[in-house]
Amino acid sequence: MAAKTVVVLGGGVGGVVAANRLRSLLDREHRVVVVDRTIWHSYPPSFTWVMMGWRRPEQVSRDIRCLERRGIDVEVGEVTAIDLSDRQVVLDDGRTIGWDFMVVALGSDYATEGIPGLELASTYYTLDGAEALREEVAKFKGGRIVIMVTSVPYKCPAAPYEGALLLDYTFRRQRIRDEVEIQLVTPEPQPMPVAGSAVGARAEAILAERGIDFRPRSQVKAVDRGGQILQFGDGSQMPFDLLVAVPGHRPPKVVAEAGLAMGEEWVSVDRETLATAVEGVYAIGDVTHVPLVNGMQLPKAGVFAYGEAETVARNISSKIEGSAGPEWAYGGDGACFLEIGFGKAAQVGGRFFARGGPQVAMRGPSRFRHWQKQGMERWWLWRWF
Repeated sequence: MAAKTVVVLGGGVGGVVAANRLRSLLDREHRVVVVDRTIWHSYPPSFTWVMMGWRRPEQVSRDIRCLERRGIDVEVGEVTAIDLSDRQVVLDDGRTIGWDFMVVALGSDYATEGIPGLELASTYYTLDGAEALREEVAKFKGGRIVIMVTSVPYKCPAAPYEGALLLDYTFRRQRIRDEVEIQLVTPEPQPMPVAGSAVGARAEAILAERGIDFRPRSQVKAVDRGGQILQFGDGSQMPFDLLVAVPGHRPPKVVAEAGLAMGEEWVSVDRETLATAVEGVYAIGDVTHVPLVNGMQLPKAGVFAYGEAETVARNISSKIEGSAGPEWAYGGDGACFLEIGFGKAAQVGGRFFARGGPQVAMRGPSRFRHWQKQGMERWWLWRWF
């Protein structure tokens, strides 16, 4: 059998798992290549901890070139073109990499141009942003903080709520909570709507108990940075002293240019195999659109990218090795943590592919869930690197 090359585009959660699993399943004559724009893999669930000063960036990051010790080739560069006809990818320095199979795990790009003034907002959705926000939080002594969801979908649906609760916690510890107003603004009808009304109601109750004002169904149209005012689509306004935004999400431009996604749409895949319409090409994680029976889509979260990567790696290895067994099918199960401060966390998860619609519940909050989240962080950074 001729040697094959599997190219994994993206060194995030899904890409790292897919590459590791492929390398463990395939004979060494076959090549596994990871391509990413940077050498750094950072663990996104810890970004709120970086914002709070509980983690340093280097504690939640690893050099993806460590994967070379496992027999995985790592190519650092921006993907500027995906040629589906000639089956190769082009990098920004002109290098080309041919492939027999490809896993697109490029995630989502962040966009600010849809809302004038948004580019000046703070964010903890990037590691650099979380580190910068740590300094702003440390010097904040009073006023209104607005955490704003720009648009849907966005990755890690629990993150805006976790950020608000952790800010509440830190200001209570500093004994200045009475001087701080925290507003959470979102176009969603409730927190984490894909999880169902019961989970949303519990999340709203937690916010209310902590004195966090929740404003659903509110779309920000512009940010007046000079006057520090949010302007909403219904004509109302809201002043702020510190604005923290979940940026808009969109598929990477190179994916649309390749014909894997149309315009601003995400990549459509078979929800069980994650195969695209192009033979030998799979897509996993945030770059995909996976519809659910309730008309929503599978959340963009690392836990789902993880499971999808495991499925895709096994199916690609089976095709390369010529196995005759049935294809692996992704089951759509997953859960994520919702840190609330005071050494506690909740866990939201369940079966998203259930026949009658997602069956999701919230467990906790409890100290045990917080310890689980800490353990998951340590395990992740050890296991895959």
